[in-house]
Amino acid sequence: MTSEPDPAETALVAGETAPRLSGGLGRVVEAGMSGETMTAGGVLAAIGGWRGVIESLAPATVYLVTFALTRDAYLSVIAPLAIALLGMVIRLIRREPLIAVFSGMLGVLVCAAAVLFTGEGSSYYLPGFWINGAWIAAHLISLLAGWPIIGLLLGFLRGSFTEWKTHRPLRRAAQVCTVLWIALFAARLAVQLPLYLADQAGSSGAFEALGVARLVMGVPLFALAVVFTWLVLSRVSAAVPAPKAVPAKSSDE
Repeated sequence: MTSEPDPAETALVAGETAPRLSGGLGRVVEAGMSGETMTAGGVLAAIGGWRGVIESLAPATVYLVTFALTRDAYLSVIAPLAIALLGMVIRLIRREPLIAVFSGMLGVLVCAAAVLFTGEGSSYYLPGFWINGAWIAAHLISLLAGWPIIGLLLGFLRGSFTEWKTHRPLRRAAQVCTVLWIALFAARLAVQLPLYLADQAGSSGAFEALGVARLVMGVPLFALAVVFTWLVLSRVSAAVPAPKAVPAKSSDE
């Protein structure tokens, strides 16, 4: 049985998944540094399990099919909203945390609001551009500042936010993996933004191509980045000493 994702740690916007800072990417960092063998089940758990994958892909897929058939932007947003609402009801029935209940709905609501505001079908994908741009900026700033995001996760895992910087293999691995995630988000924009502009210019088939690109470069591309990160950290784990345990304080102190 695969572990369930924590939706508070993921951004599901128009079928795209952003890195989770503990349950997903953090789990990959922990597994890689512990030398854990990578398995299909482990990768699936890191990207949200089957439930997380379905909750990510279903609304965007249904929206793409509905709009392609009807060309009615307002009608098309009803289906993904209904799916997201169903997921929210199921989480409420299961008494999951409120953040988990509403986070899955939030991404779909933002995308639907963009469509309702502009009246254009391709506007469903606009929030995803901003999300990818924000992640590029966050990763790039962290890299240029000498504190790559993967390094911060390593620091959290090892109990010191500075100790990992003293080990060259860890520094290099953190830099390489952070660059990889920047490349992932940049690739999404490089492929999808021209398709969006082509649709705005009235190019035939551009909307369908954009919708398919969004799905293919969402969860599947995220999974590839997870695999790469896991492999890189697994290669350096053997060359890095285990983190020093922090001595517990005495109750008399």
